[in-house]
Amino acid sequence: MDAFIDFGRIAALAAAVGGAASLAALLIYNLARPSFGFWPAPESAGWRHRLSFGLFGLFCGATVVFALFDFAPLEVGGWGRWLFALPLTVVTFGATLWGYRFLGIDNTYCEADGLVTTGLYACSRNPQYVFSVAATVGLGLTAASAETVGLAGVLFLLYFLFALNEERWLKDGYGAAFLSYMQETPRFIDERGLQRARHAVAARR
Repeated sequence: MDAFIDFGRIAALAAAVGGAASLAALLIYNLARPSFGFWPAPESAGWRHRLSFGLFGLFCGATVVFALFDFAPLEVGGWGRWLFALPLTVVTFGATLWGYRFLGIDNTYCEADGLVTTGLYACSRNPQYVFSVAATVGLGLTAASAETVGLAGVLFLLYFLFALNEERWLKDGYGAAFLSYMQETPRFIDERGLQRARHAVAARR
């Protein structure tokens, strides 16, 4: 059993690192050569769409599998894992899904279906990325897996490369409207975004 778990851990970690490295290389190349058209890649982009989402799915899936194989015994970490880390994972993963739903299915899959600047997107230009990284950190803490928390850092780097490519595309597609949005709203999160979130929560009370 221990040999199976060790093999699973190594295989999942190798898949996650390999998928991330391949995806990062393609995203960096796309920054240097925009004509490559790798990202953003709508379904009409054919193999680029399938490859970009495939590599990203490989990384995310392998990260979850690795966390499960690396899951520490229940007594490790005490109640903090269950009182803090598990709710963090569930809430932020749910917020990630909500962010994609709010953005719209077409925009989520790289179609130009209108610039969204309200709701979660008034606090961050990429709220789903912020929540997704937080969910992965939560997964690592729940599993008491330092390596999974490290993979959350890899996920952030991938999202940073995604965002850089998307920003150029959005500037071309939405012009002055997106430039104004960039100036007013952080790429990920900062004091401005947190303050807007607090005001939005207070307004609902």
